[in-house]
Amino acid sequence: MRAPTALWARFVPLPKVITAESLVLTFPEKRKRKSKEPTRVRREKVPQDDVGDMSREANPLGSHIYFYTHITSKRVIYSLYQSLYNNKAMKQITFMGKKSVPEALRKDHWTPFLTVSFTNPSTGLKAYQHLRELRKLHETQWDVELKSKKMKERSKILQDQRGNSIADLAAICKRDVKEGEKVRVRWINIYDAEYAEEWPGCVVHDVETQKGLRFHARRMGRFVADGTAAAGVPQVAAAEEVPRVEEGVKAEAQIEAPKVESIPEIKPEAVSEEPKKSPFAFWR
Repeated sequence: MRAPTALWARFVPLPKVITAESLVLTFPEKRKRKSKEPTRVRREKVPQDDVGDMSREANPLGSHIYFYTHITSKRVIYSLYQSLYNNKAMKQITFMGKKSVPEALRKDHWTPFLTVSFTNPSTGLKAYQHLRELRKLHETQWDVELKSKKMKERSKILQDQRGNSIADLAAICKRDVKEGEKVRVRWINIYDAEYAEEWPGCVVHDVETQKGLRFHARRMGRFVADGTAAAGVPQVAAAEEVPRVEEGVKAEAQIEAPKVESIPEIKPEAVSEEPKKSPFAFWR
């Protein structure tokens, strides 16, 4: 008898009547352990604060531009789609030194930090083209100080494209956006808007309300210029218009300072200086 069979034979009850069937060894049924039910995790509901149609027909190509940045090197990739595609995104990564171009795109290394929505899709396509052209200029046109640095330091400076991309976006919105059009910029971190010196009046700044956006951006609905602001979403005006003051009103608003009569200067009295004694007077 085998060893495992002998162990099981201890627990087999002896039959009262010995028959051919009772001689066959029968094993007791194994009891199944009760498996614990998996705990249900309460997921936060996605806030529905996007006003507009979410269909593809209402959002043609160029309605939105998604900005992705690398978590360590801060390189930037522009995308017309919600998620990154390897074949299209790898064309935007240029060689800047050793280990600067990966073999494939890892989505856990890229995170969205900005989404731009246009009322006119043709303006969005033009802005997408100009953003890529300006980034190419930043990568190829070097300063004298940058040329004198080592290759490793130069590559690290050139890969930090986050601030330049935001400044380029502000310049493109000021130049290409026509009258009557609006642009909505939705930020993950609103303080990134300070990279640009000035934002035009056609830009409306918005803050992302959904939490936990790490690997892919949030899908945006159609942006309408005349639409009302969503409830609970803080919006900041890009530039406030300062009322102009006419010249006539300026003259009345000026307050004349009281004239003060000139006071004659009082000179201090001249003090007669004593003649200095020479140190060699005792020799006389």
